[in-house]
Amino acid sequence: MNESMKTENIERYFQEIGKTAEKNVVYGYIDPKISQYMLWGAFASFKMKNYLIAFYPDEIVFVGITMMGKLSDEHFSIPKDEVESMTVKKGLIQYKIVIKADGKKLPLKCNKKILGAPWQKEHIAFLESVDWYQ
Repeated sequence: MNESMKTENIERYFQEIGKTAEKNVVYGYIDPKISQYMLWGAFASFKMKNYLIAFYPDEIVFVGITMMGKLSDEHFSIPKDEVESMTVKKGLIQYKIVIKADGKKLPLKCNKKILGAPWQKEHIAFLESVDWYQ
């Protein structure tokens, strides 16, 4: 199991950046664009971006996950008042979350269950019950 999926590592990381990480954190990713697949083929998968996404009442925090499965030093947040829209579509095995902010779209995919992260299912259920904002 990689470092980024252990709850104690997630909690420690969020404490270091001055945030809490309870049931408001989920794993999500952004797929490469179709044009990248057409150009690079299978190598386009290296363009996939993996994140831990934390939903707070006033912001959404994105913490990058490296290709080796470690939490990166880089993180960014989107204040809630800058979020133009957020749509969540529930599928059979994953959620598709599209966040529009500052004229840009972040098309995230969030699996309902992950073998190495049993907390994912519980956190998604919690976020769904509070309409994705705590």
